[in-house]
Amino acid sequence: MKLIALAAVGIAVFVVALRTRSVPVWTPLVAAPVAVVLAREGKRALDERSRCSRLRAYYEAGIARIRREWGSLDDGAEYRDSEHFYSSDLDLFGPGSMFQLLSSARTQSGRDTLAEWMKSPATREEALARQAAIAELRGREDLRKAVALAGETRLADVQRATFEGWPDQEPFPNWAAPVAILIVAAVLSVAILIGLRVLPWATSDWMLFMVLAAEAAFARLFAPRVKAVVEAIRLPATELPMVSELIALLEAESFTSPRLVGLVSALREGGVSASRETARLLRLARLLDQQRNEWFTILGYFLLWSTQLAMRIDCWQRQHGASMRRWLIALGEFEALLSLATYAFENPDDPFAELLEAGPVFDGEGLAHPMLDAETAVRNDVRFDEAVRFLIVSGSNMSGKSTFLRAIGINHVLAWMGAPVRSSRLRVSRMQLGSAVRVQDSIVDGRSHFRAEMERLRLMIEFAGREPLLFLADEILSGTNSHDRRVTAEWVIRALVARGAVGAITTHDLALTEIASNGLPGRNVHFTDKGGEGTLDFDFKLRPGLLRRSNALHIARMLGIDGSAENQLPSG
Repeated sequence: MKLIALAAVGIAVFVVALRTRSVPVWTPLVAAPVAVVLAREGKRALDERSRCSRLRAYYEAGIARIRREWGSLDDGAEYRDSEHFYSSDLDLFGPGSMFQLLSSARTQSGRDTLAEWMKSPATREEALARQAAIAELRGREDLRKAVALAGETRLADVQRATFEGWPDQEPFPNWAAPVAILIVAAVLSVAILIGLRVLPWATSDWMLFMVLAAEAAFARLFAPRVKAVVEAIRLPATELPMVSELIALLEAESFTSPRLVGLVSALREGGVSASRETARLLRLARLLDQQRNEWFTILGYFLLWSTQLAMRIDCWQRQHGASMRRWLIALGEFEALLSLATYAFENPDDPFAELLEAGPVFDGEGLAHPMLDAETAVRNDVRFDEAVRFLIVSGSNMSGKSTFLRAIGINHVLAWMGAPVRSSRLRVSRMQLGSAVRVQDSIVDGRSHFRAEMERLRLMIEFAGREPLLFLADEILSGTNSHDRRVTAEWVIRALVARGAVGAITTHDLALTEIASNGLPGRNVHFTDKGGEGTLDFDFKLRPGLLRRSNALHIARMLGIDGSAENQLPSG
């Protein structure tokens, strides 16, 4: 507003000077320094407002994660994969997912890396390295805020693939750049000499025509290559400000954990500074973008602006394009680690798992589902080892069976990401996770729920023969009759155990509980209701042994049936 008022005053003074001659016409120029100062102040104010907006979004996202308010959080829905061994069953992606609880990444590279870690367990050495890095980053609120404030690009704009789409074409010849400079120098020299009236009028027309024709021919010769480079840099140019700032931020840090030290070293590999080179590419991209300004278009043509900058950008890409992809991978890993460190900071009571070399072992005390509030979540102990290879979990619907399975699965995922786990103590060996908790049918593929479950169980058996497996199956084989379910379920468990797998199945069919007493290394456990009058009230505590209690009477009363004689079916 101040700048507009100053401009209005300057225009008024200029008009008065023209009409009255009472003041020199150059008087408004006196206000030019003031205008520059006001413009800078205005830009600083806008930058500060943008900074405050990003900082507010950073804190609001943290509060939303703590309060489990999912609507405003990045859900990573594009990473859903119904064919993945466990991600859909455990709600790793989508609304109300673990991705929303874990991710605070600003870049697509960071989001991609985090999703990859969630979908496949790391090696023990890798997971331990991540634990050390997360522990170092957990208390670095200053660094998390700096990352949140970097750039102005919206979430998920920065993608690795963006910087892989450079044109595959012949490079500009070595002579092109110096010739372009000579042509531009000739055009400017002739124009200046004409302006100074040094050249004769007849000669000036001919010379100007010649240099402009040479310039036009040069521009036309390289037009296809220039167009390809300009198109290739257009999308990266919108994302480079944040990439450059984040890389500079990471490169300037000093860490002690080997993984973080390695990431910083990757940005300085070969004596090349990633921050300096990305900043240089950003400058070139911004200069190239000036050609799109209407006031600069004609001047840019005479300067061969697009052609010269396209040559420089192409040269940069050939020198540093491969490195740029490595820098983005390092940046993605840093952001994934920082996301997990943020999760660790927001859940300070959650410890790191003890990662075992020998197995199969899953030994958790006070295990709970991390999506539930830590203060109210009911915790249970669970142990799989050589002595107890599987659990058969019985109980009615809503008693907590499915949540229990997901708590096992998600904590295993967290442990082998290197992240803290929702458990008082967890000792776990490296296993692949196989799940049949929420198997979906498919009308398009003509596949029933029962067939989809069979396929998933078959894959578990096949996989268990190749490497250690932790299996989870909810309401196993519910699509068949009780007798067939009992027989087939035992075959499945015997096949899995024989191949070294450990895990748990849930059922409300008590006939399946006999499997644990048939000479197999398994145990029966159950969930039950607390016996409220006419209600189903569960405490979600896992108890040893068989489920002895029936809740049929409570269900009947909830339906308005009291079991009296008048409600009985007539005989005969």
